[in-house]
Amino acid sequence: MKSVDKMLAKRYARAYMALDGLDFNHELEEAAKAKLSALKKVFSAVEPYRKVLEHPVINGAVKEEILEKIMGPSAAYGPARAFLEFLVKENRFFLFEEIVQEALRLFEAWCAIMKAEVCSRYSLSEAELKRLEKLLVKASGKRVSLSQAESGRVLGGFEIKIGDLLIDATLKGRLERLKKELFAV
Repeated sequence: MKSVDKMLAKRYARAYMALDGLDFNHELEEAAKAKLSALKKVFSAVEPYRKVLEHPVINGAVKEEILEKIMGPSAAYGPARAFLEFLVKENRFFLFEEIVQEALRLFEAWCAIMKAEVCSRYSLSEAELKRLEKLLVKASGKRVSLSQAESGRVLGGFEIKIGDLLIDATLKGRLERLKKELFAV
């Protein structure tokens, strides 16, 4: 995707979510969650028909008829459906996936939710995940959304990735640090 299109998708996401300048509170958080949920629901409904809706030869009226058949009455999806119809009408449907991702990023930033991923050899238990999440919340002062991934390259321990930051608590990492300390003398 071109950088111009990414910038446009960010603008559309900001306009749809309308969180700019609003102070965080739990009532607004619930409303923003509902908007985001509706957007995801619309996206999953139209995803199988993506190629048809993106095709440049098919005109807008036909695409609107297709949307009507796919989604049924407009009240079921609320403003998310109107937003989708706008994108189709303006020939910007190809941006929809990026808009959904950007809306999610905006929501997480607005709610001060930090995304983290823990990578280990085997899946961690719920208790272990909750403990890691509490430690990250205590260290950062933000709410944390922790996801889990399994990797064969991690032999023991785990890695936590937060944006560009990598916290290495693996066996291999500990051995490397010990090796550096021994040979530094």
